[in-house]
Amino acid sequence: MCIFDALIDKTIRWIEDFLPAIYASSASGSISLLMSFYDGTSIVKSITGALSCGILTLAVAGSLVFLGLSENSVTFVGAMIGFIGAEKIRDKLLLVFNRRFGGNK
Repeated sequence: MCIFDALIDKTIRWIEDFLPAIYASSASGSISLLMSFYDGTSIVKSITGALSCGILTLAVAGSLVFLGLSENSVTFVGAMIGFIGAEKIRDKLLLVFNRRFGGNK
């Protein structure tokens, strides 16, 4: 039982440390899922888009300082990622990348 108690304690501490990022990724995925349902997108596409938004939010959450934003803005950034959606963000990033490096789609 002692091993499980230590594991539970470590898990609770990890959740406490990363709670803003977890909340932001959950908000991002939820907003993306609801917006996809509103648009009439298929269930599979809605779920994969929500998961993509949540993962993207987690990736951005650790980089906010490098982007010039405070760490407190992670929830707003996550909500915006969920509202915009994974496909639109991918299209914009590809456009910027292709302009910068001269690639083709």
